[in-house]
Formats: sequence, structure tokens, C-alpha cells
Amino acid sequence: MTRHLASAFALLLILITCTLRPAHAQRVYKCTDGANHVAYQAIPCGVGLRETLIEIEAPPPLPATPRHSVPRASRPASTHAARAAPRAAPVLSYECRTRGGALFYRHDRCPSSIDRSGQIGGRHGVSRDQVSARRIPRLDACRGMRSAGRDGREFDDVPSTYERNLGRDPCRKY
Repeated sequence: MTRHLASAFALLLILITCTLRPAHAQRVYKCTDGANHVAYQAIPCGVGLRETLIEIEAPPPLPATPRHSVPRASRPASTHAARAAPRAAPVLSYECRTRGGALFYRHDRCPSSIDRSGQIGGRHGVSRDQVSARRIPRLDACRGMRSAGRDGREFDDVPSTYERNLGRDPCRKY
């Protein structure tokens, strides 16, 4: 039983090997010795072995490729897409700087002044620092908000945990 299984496996291996070659008829030689041991090979059998020639037919030609799977010859898509859709303008935020040197970032306008005690807005009689504003890309503002050890960090426009959980964090994409 195992001898037949081994010979069947050898024939299967030869058949698979033959199908990987170019598509034309193949010849396989089945060689049997005096003890009925079988070997399959691509060359004729040696002296004293019984030889049987096995012709393996070439597979039929492949069918024509369906028209829907043939790629179209056209212009490169990148140039066409670049002309069709103009690049979107970058989303902007603000870099706010006080006269005292404190730096903070806002997604809306910067306040015109801040209270030196740390309040935005507040009473009119308290001494205040004037704030200058500069528009910058939102990506830079979000990176700046994440930087540590900066004077003015307490004035950053950072959303609460509740706002983040609702998906209202302007920096979530950056």
C-alpha cells in the first residue's frame, strides 16, 4: 500500500512539475525493476528496467481575457486629478504672544489682552498684557500646544475631556 502511495505521489509531483513548464506535450518514463519498485523520470529507463512511456497532453489554451479586465490606455491619472480638484486651503489657527513673552495657541482669535494674574478678559482696572496674533497652520498650532515647558501654556485653547469624547477636538486630525 505504501509503495503505491509513494508512486502515486511521485507521479503527482511530476505532473505538477510538467504543468509549470511551457504548454506543450510532455513525456514521462515509468520505470519498474524486478522487485516491482516504480520510479517516474524525464529520461529513459536504465538497463534491466521495464519501461512504460506516458504522454501528457498539453493543456488547452487559456480563454481570451474578458474586456472589462483589460486596463485602458489613458493619460496618467495624477495629472488629470491635479487639474480637476484644486488643493484645499490649509486650516489656520493663531499663535498668540504677550509683550511679556508668554506664548499660547488658539483656534479662534487671540484675545486683545490678558490679565497678568492669568485671567482672560477680567476687570478693567487690573494691569493687563497686550497680545499680538499671527495666523499659522493648525498643524503647527497643535504641535505647539503639545510642547512642554512653555510660558503661557495655561492660555492654550485646549478642549475639555468631554469635548474630546464628543469628537470636538480640533487637533484630533493632527
